[in-house]
Amino acid sequence: MNSYQLDEVIRMAREAGEVALKYFGGSGARRKPDNTYVTEADCEVERLVRNRLAEITPGFAVLGEEGGLAGGAWGEAPCWVVDPLDGTSSFVSGLPCWSFSLGLVEGDKAGFGLVYLPMTDEMYYTALDGSVLINGEPCLPQPPALLDSEAVLYVPSNFHRCYETTFTGKLRSLGSAAYHGLMTARAMTAGVLQGSLYLWDAAAVLAINEAWGMRIATLSGQPVTPACWNIDRKNDEPLFFAHPENFEKVAGAIKKIQC
Repeated sequence: MNSYQLDEVIRMAREAGEVALKYFGGSGARRKPDNTYVTEADCEVERLVRNRLAEITPGFAVLGEEGGLAGGAWGEAPCWVVDPLDGTSSFVSGLPCWSFSLGLVEGDKAGFGLVYLPMTDEMYYTALDGSVLINGEPCLPQPPALLDSEAVLYVPSNFHRCYETTFTGKLRSLGSAAYHGLMTARAMTAGVLQGSLYLWDAAAVLAINEAWGMRIATLSGQPVTPACWNIDRKNDEPLFFAHPENFEKVAGAIKKIQC
């Protein structure tokens, strides 16, 4: 973690957000083979980030959603994991819930995470001392939510097709896995069901939630590390993030069904 300058990474992330913002509200989205959207913003941001990371951390590999793995074999060198625009569907729809997400995987650990929300100018990232900062200020998790009708469970957009629940609180889907991964620290949050993700959707928030002391596991309670992923496939079992005091009860109220 001392092999690069954090301020350079932060500066790069802000530049990435500025690039994405210049496309926001425009057109140019197309469908990828998996039927998800990709835009010029996705592609330009990832090109920028790959170029900057090559300067900041020569010798590190980079895994990006649009360009795949470059700069080394998986697992043989520290690897930046980039989602240039997490929540592309929200971005295309003109909604503000999208983000730039960057994680650093070293061995079998997500050792650094950064999520930048350009629409609100909020940047969450893990510091070298293991804490989480937001725009340079400490960001501490709030006490676990009281599990009543006002508690909030964040869910993926396919929740209505793929899950059943007896959870008695509120359900919300914001359209960005990285955005959802920041909600675990909020006072009203009962948990965050992430569903099945690619590693670039998850790497940054794995690091941030670990720093917050949240429990990160599959819905059935199995621990989650970067080794759970094949780099070009989603994880097999839905992921769930929650305060340790609430994990078992809330996860137990959710059932994956055929979808």
